[in-house]
Amino acid sequence: MTRQVIEAGRALKISVHDHLVVGREGVASFKALGLM
Repeated sequence: MTRQVIEAGRALKISVHDHLVVGREGVASFKALGLM
């Protein structure tokens, strides 16, 4: 899903810098995990 958002953003000249997942136990950053 993140890749789809990035591709859609490119068409609108919007850059995605990170994707955050927020849960009860904390936050996961796709960028920090090397997934972006």
